[in-house]
Amino acid sequence: MQLAHSELLRRVNGLNREIQTLRRDQANARSIDTDFVEISPIVLQYRRAHFEVYGTTDPQDAMPDAKAWPNSGDGLSYRDKLTGLLGVEPGRGAEIGPLNDPLLFKPETNVLYVDHLDTAGLREKYKFLNDIHEVDRPMINNSLADTLAGDAPLDYVVASQVMEHVPNPIRWMLEISAVLRDGGLLSISLPDRRMTFDLYRHESRASDMITAFFQNHTVPDVRAVYDHHSEASAVNMHWALPNESVYPHEVVNAKGALSPRIVASDHMEMTRRAQSGEYLDVHCWVFTPVSFLLLMAQIAGEGLLPFRLRQFYPTDSAAPDRGNHSFTTVLEKSSAPATELRSSFLEALA
Repeated sequence: MQLAHSELLRRVNGLNREIQTLRRDQANARSIDTDFVEISPIVLQYRRAHFEVYGTTDPQDAMPDAKAWPNSGDGLSYRDKLTGLLGVEPGRGAEIGPLNDPLLFKPETNVLYVDHLDTAGLREKYKFLNDIHEVDRPMINNSLADTLAGDAPLDYVVASQVMEHVPNPIRWMLEISAVLRDGGLLSISLPDRRMTFDLYRHESRASDMITAFFQNHTVPDVRAVYDHHSEASAVNMHWALPNESVYPHEVVNAKGALSPRIVASDHMEMTRRAQSGEYLDVHCWVFTPVSFLLLMAQIAGEGLLPFRLRQFYPTDSAAPDRGNHSFTTVLEKSSAPATELRSSFLEALA
């Protein structure tokens, strides 16, 4: 039986309205998802930086990423990434905080071991560690510039998993710059928040670091101590909590339903101790590769960082060593204009 023309037209119009409603709902859903990403500060900062370097905005809706730049890190070990560009055989340099696991060894390299305590003090503090290496330069006046003044100018300084503990990183890098020759290198590695017990913490901002510099922080402040102890979770801590620790991908894939326990049980007591001025060793600073590059670019642009980015290696989750939860940056001492130094950090944005 054929439908009357009016009935057929009514059904077609109804179907068209349903299609338009579906399309509108889908567009709204996409808009909600996109808006959530678009208004995230780290994404907006990334897109602004991307436009600054490339003259276009990143067309992707996904979270930004970083790349190995200018050279690939394929096939390089954690140690290779930190030391491969230093020219350590003919050069003279320092390694900060080697403890029992240095990256550079004597007598193959002309390296000085620097730490916050002398050898006896470190062995007393870290009784659970064996084979702590002899410290050549215990810290003087809590200043790397004072500690290494008699050895300057150095060709390089290397620091593995140190800077995140430093209460005042800008001052720390300025002190290192003071003992490096022009063109000397500072090689550092930092934990990637996404792969560690810092998973739930917010990335550090340039304003936080600049505040620490202008207020001349010498100990981790209340913000850092509270944030560290109130949010440090049993993530990737199998070495310490084998029966409780979970992997980051388990938390992410569970969409928040899997909630690892907060490791500290006395975070407010630790916070009160920090308020009294006590030095409490914590992760003062939290980064992802992208947030680090953006923060360093901002500080360099303010004229507070006399380094350009020489090489960047982002976190490689497939690495068989510490590179699976850390990223590496090699900085070169430079007197170039602040705008040029800023741009060098943005080059490594993917």
